[in-house]
Amino acid sequence: MDRLSGTGWVGLHIVVAMCVLVFVPLGLGALGQGARLARWWPLMSVPAVVSLIVPRGWVAGLLCVPYLIGCLAVPVVLRRDKLLAFAAACLPVAAAGLLAERAGYALLGFPPGVLGLTAAHFHVAGFGAMLLLALQTDANRYLAPAGVAIVGLGFLVGGETGDLIELLGAGVLSAGLWLAIASRTGRAARLLLGLSLLTMGLALLYASGQVVDIPHLNLTWMVLTHGVLNAAAVLTALLVAWSGHFREHTWKHRVGTGRERFEAASQALLTWEMHRRAHAWVAPGTPPAFVGQHMRSDLGFGRLRVAEPCEVSEIVQEPDRTVMHYRALPGHTFEGDETFTVFITDNIVQFQVTVRSKPVLMIARLAGPLVAVAQWLFIALCARALARFTPDEPPRPRARRPHPPADAPAQ
Repeated sequence: MDRLSGTGWVGLHIVVAMCVLVFVPLGLGALGQGARLARWWPLMSVPAVVSLIVPRGWVAGLLCVPYLIGCLAVPVVLRRDKLLAFAAACLPVAAAGLLAERAGYALLGFPPGVLGLTAAHFHVAGFGAMLLLALQTDANRYLAPAGVAIVGLGFLVGGETGDLIELLGAGVLSAGLWLAIASRTGRAARLLLGLSLLTMGLALLYASGQVVDIPHLNLTWMVLTHGVLNAAAVLTALLVAWSGHFREHTWKHRVGTGRERFEAASQALLTWEMHRRAHAWVAPGTPPAFVGQHMRSDLGFGRLRVAEPCEVSEIVQEPDRTVMHYRALPGHTFEGDETFTVFITDNIVQFQVTVRSKPVLMIARLAGPLVAVAQWLFIALCARALARFTPDEPPRPRARRPHPPADAPAQ
């Protein structure tokens, strides 16, 4: 096996960092399993990423220990399905290779380059790709895992025999991935198949070049092409799979004290002033919320604004609680519903929002976990608006409405 150059090591570490930080929590989220473990994942993954920056040695190795512990917990979480169990079992192998490489320890006698490639291979092809196959029901989905295992065996054996084993594993892995992807329909599947043909073709060419004298990319270029493209493709697919499920979040903010603040906040909520003051566009003259009302708010800036049509499905007005619940209509960025509640308890006024949604637009699906961050930010702006709203204050003027024009039906 040829050696990695400095550029190759940078590319390899970028791929591994992407895997460590994003692949595992996204995978757990896409399956709907291990949500609690995924919530704590940054505590384990961030030190491991820091280890990729500091010089190789015992400090860098120590930073990888929490990540290894976390990876050992994943197979316990994903132990029910055979393919999921295989994907999960790849993570401790990847984490052990990463720890040994960063510590400068020749695990089982292997040099740092092999250990680094082991970490990348078992993250991307072992965990990420196998997890995506597990989300499908194809009969051939067990062919690719066999390829991953055979390639890993080739790493362990080394030498000319190891090169032959890696070539066999690359062929089996490629065939399994191509068969699984080719069984899907749609533009995204065709794009993924084309990308897979390119990247796995490079892998087959490289593995063949280790056995016979044929032109092929060196190891550094393999990392920068095959490695980076495969990691990006798996990451994109995991983001889409992760966002394909309804997710529920609840946020609560204190917005003041006293009956006067409760009444003012309730008024701002039901008259859409909260939305306006949180930088959403709501048409002037929009009546206060009522059950069955169709309303539209626009979020964003300039031509980047997006329409958010909704239907009010419930209004509750009680002495200590005001509730507005609406659901998204076709054309909304998300599918789902939101419940806004202003309530007063022991003279403390609080604002609570429960959002149950999944992205519809592809750009929102690709945003993945950043969607929750954007929702949190908008809810925080709403809470600030409720805390500052004064009933005697005139309605907040908003910027010019984006397309369609103001006389288009929105109610």
